[in-house]
Parts: sequence; structure tokens; C-alpha cells
Amino acid sequence: MSATQLRQPKQSRSRRTLQRITRAALELIAEKGVEGTTISAIVRRAGSSVGSFYARFEGKDDLLTYLDERIWESAEERWNEATEGSWGDRAIGDRAIPEVVGGLAKLYAELELVHRAARDALAQALRGPGAGPSEAALRFKARVLEDSRRLLLDRSAAINHPIPDLAVETTCRSLEACALSLDPAVMADLCAALVRHLTGDHPSAPPSDEGVEFFDIWG
Repeated sequence: MSATQLRQPKQSRSRRTLQRITRAALELIAEKGVEGTTISAIVRRAGSSVGSFYARFEGKDDLLTYLDERIWESAEERWNEATEGSWGDRAIGDRAIPEVVGGLAKLYAELELVHRAARDALAQALRGPGAGPSEAALRFKARVLEDSRRLLLDRSAAINHPIPDLAVETTCRSLEACALSLDPAVMADLCAALVRHLTGDHPSAPPSDEGVEFFDIWG
């Protein structure tokens, strides 16, 4: 069963029960691994019952498949919150390229940490050691890349590069690749270099992240 195949409860009480079961399962898998996580432990932590669990899932394997997709659906919901509407007290359209690049760098790093331990354990249990990302993960990452490109290309008037599409692609791929591998100071330097790559400007300081409070939704 996938996250989309599971019939979402209509009653708020039932939805809360499913949310508690999901949260408890992810916490336990992160702490104890898939093998060390039992249905009884899940429902105990969720404050639910075995009957409630089996009303929603056929068994543990069914739950694992659901969680593997639900993690990325949840991440996409967060991404939507972060990239639609306004960023803090200013509209997205009012944000300059340095703020967008710095904001994306922060968000990419946060995305890499979402349920990381449970995510890795689920991937190994469902697809084996060394297996690639799930289809849900690939869909999500493609969406993130597409939206990131759009956010930067919307500022094409400020991009001073002979091939704007290439400059934007290089920027997005660099941020994605370095999301977890660089400390904050080095990431700030990378962001400054990417801004120069896009605009040709040479700022005296790394891009400021002042006012980009919307990224804090991951906290």
C-alpha cells in the first residue's frame, strides 16, 4: 500500500490517530531500526491500539511502504509552505537573487535532514543495501529542482550570464550537492560565489539571510 492508496480518514479523530501512528513509527525506526520496531511498540507509543493499527494497515510491511512514501509527501508539503506566497514579511517577487540563493541553501540542507535516520533505515529494509532513492524521493527531488530553477529564472533580468539557464542549473545543482557536506561558513562562501556566477556582482560580504524566516518552519 502506498501513501496515495491508503484511504485517508475523513474524521479528524481518525486522522489524528493515523498521524500518531505514523509519528511513533518514524521515531522508533530512527531509534531502534526497522527490525527493532514492533507493532505493539508503535501503538503503545502512539497511545493507540493494535485494532486501530490493523484498521489502517495489513501489517508491518504495509506500514513501511506507506512511511517510505509519506516522508516525501510530508517534505513536499513543507516545501510548498516554504516557496508559495510570502517569505516572511515580503513577497517572493521582492526577494533579490542573493536572498534566494542563501534561502535555498538553507532549505536544501534542512530537507536532507528530514527523518534522515528513519529514511535510511526504511530504504535499506525495502530496497536493500546500496539501493537508490525511491520513486517518491525522485519525484520530490525533481519538483524541488524545478521550483528552484523557476525561483531564480523569475529574476532573469538580474542574471548577467551569457547562458542564464546554464547558470541557474549550475547554481541549483551545486547547492543540492553541497547541502550537507559544507560547514555554514564555507556554505556562505559558496553562496557568494554562486551569486557572482549568476549576476557578475562582487559583494563584499556573503548574502544576508535576514528576513528569510519562512525557512524556520523546518525547526
